Amino acid sequence: MLANLLAPLRLPERVLEALDRLVESAQELGPIRSELTSVREQTEPLPELVTGLEHMNEDLATRLDAVREVVVALESERSHLNRTVGELGTEVGALHDVLAPVDDRLGTLERTVNGLAGEVGALHETLREVNENIQRTTGLQGERGMVERTRDAITGKE
Repeated sequence: MLANLLAPLRLPERVLEALDRLVESAQELGPIRSELTSVREQTEPLPELVTGLEHMNEDLATRLDAVREVVVALESERSHLNRTVGELGTEVGALHDVLAPVDDRLGTLERTVNGLAGEVGALHETLREVNENIQRTTGLQGERGMVERTRDAITGKE
């Protein structure tokens, strides 16, 4: 009868197995707790790091905005420079068109001057020859020529 009275107090096998597993799991909690403690210690500075990263992000956003402003200004300058270079190219083309006849005239003038220089050289040579002929005829080449001796004879100079 006592066995019958104690029967409800006996635990079923499944409950005993579950309790055994709980005991085994509880024994494994020690290393897990130490790992959790280690993880907590390692993650303690994370809020400060996140705050620092947020500040860095804000600073980078501010810098990025400044860089965007500079890029916009540079693009505007580049556009202005492109227009200016285009206008200058047009002006250079117009100047080239205007100066082309001047270049042709300069070429003509240069050829004319070279031709005149040749003619002036020929005239110098001719004048030199004429001068030599005059000197020979008048006797101005060191001895008195026939015309001078005749004049001297007429005027009575010796």
